[in-house]
Amino acid sequence: MQSRENEHVFVVGDANGHEPVLHVAKEHGAIAASNIRSHVAGEPLEVYENTHHHVAFTGLGVLPFARVGHSVESAQKAGIEHISVTREAASDGVFKSKNVPAGLGRLVVGTDGTILGWQGLHYHADVMAKTMQIAVEMGLDVESVPDRAYHPTTPEILDGLFRAATEELRT
Repeated sequence: MQSRENEHVFVVGDANGHEPVLHVAKEHGAIAASNIRSHVAGEPLEVYENTHHHVAFTGLGVLPFARVGHSVESAQKAGIEHISVTREAASDGVFKSKNVPAGLGRLVVGTDGTILGWQGLHYHADVMAKTMQIAVEMGLDVESVPDRAYHPTTPEILDGLFRAATEELRT
């Protein structure tokens, strides 16, 4: 981020007071380097726009919480028309067979089908965060996501969410 007080100073990471998280600081650093070159050349600067994402480990790390993009609450606050679907981890046999049936996932989808956000509080939610970041940042249509379950794997919960959202949009 470019300093308001001195246009020749760019501040990244914890020092700029926004999202003091390592992966965000790395993104800030890459954009700041590009912006410094642009500033020297008199070219426009790139504005950093972050898609909300975070992972927190709970339950001794067995039940991580991950969020990418909009939650139901943030979509409502932004005035975005949407639907949301929720799926219990216990709905998919793989979670039972791994003895981790607790938790759930939630998908937030615009009424036009655009995947707006995902939250998971279940085994392997942390691993699924990158996949869902791609879906959210690319603005994928939930109906265009291939319906191919890699059974038995924990991402089955995502397949169930995609199917449920598609069904709800079609009704």
